[in-house]
Amino acid sequence: MTTFFLSFRAERSEVEESRASVNTLGGEDMQVVIIAGGKGTRIRSVAGDIPKVLIPVAGRPFIEHQFELLLASGLRDVVLCIGFLGEKIEDHVGDGSRFGVRARYVREAPDRLLGTGGALVNALPLLAPEFMVLYGDSYLRTDYRRVEEQFHAVGLDALMCVFRNQGQWDRSNARVAGDRVVFYSKTAAQHEVDYIDYGLSVYRRTVIEAYRETPPPLDLQKILVDQIEGKGLAACIMPDRFYEIGKPEGLAELEEVLARERRPQ
Repeated sequence: MTTFFLSFRAERSEVEESRASVNTLGGEDMQVVIIAGGKGTRIRSVAGDIPKVLIPVAGRPFIEHQFELLLASGLRDVVLCIGFLGEKIEDHVGDGSRFGVRARYVREAPDRLLGTGGALVNALPLLAPEFMVLYGDSYLRTDYRRVEEQFHAVGLDALMCVFRNQGQWDRSNARVAGDRVVFYSKTAAQHEVDYIDYGLSVYRRTVIEAYRETPPPLDLQKILVDQIEGKGLAACIMPDRFYEIGKPEGLAELEEVLARERRPQ
């Protein structure tokens, strides 16, 4: 089997364990993969020498807020795709037990980044038959179980969560028709699109398996566009906006939102 795993290889027993993981944490938990291997160049002026997921937000490392949101929907099985400064993430999160989750890691060499899609190929030994993907800088207050239900209801191999953005929060990049995403491009002209990738998607493992031989870097956008052009990409329209800390202004905004909520009424 030829893939481009860089620094992580799972034994057969680990693969079998991961495929059964949906039953090891209470019977119905969907696995969540958090992509947290990037260098965070846009936020470096604020973050310094810590990975994005550990940037303090409202007094806590950002990833703890992500865990809190996942736990609110009963999701505890987490795979972290790490690279740049990944050892700091491992040191803080550990096995995840003190945060109420089960955390496992897939590592990539920080000097040869695989891309967001390549990170999932690299994670294949640990991927469950169905799993969610969450970006390491996204703060998404949503019902993750509703997303899972939509994925199963539509019956396609992949689903993208989208928000009717209309250029409000970053550039729109998607177009939706019914329950499908019919166009997706990060460079789309703004008159072509009115939705934006929400930062949360769902896949069957077989979708990622098809890219085993694709050389890195591989962007997740490529995989999503291929789904649109092939079997179809389901859409889950989200009612509320997203927050992200990938840029200083986004970090400052979320800091203010969470701090405001903590103030005495």
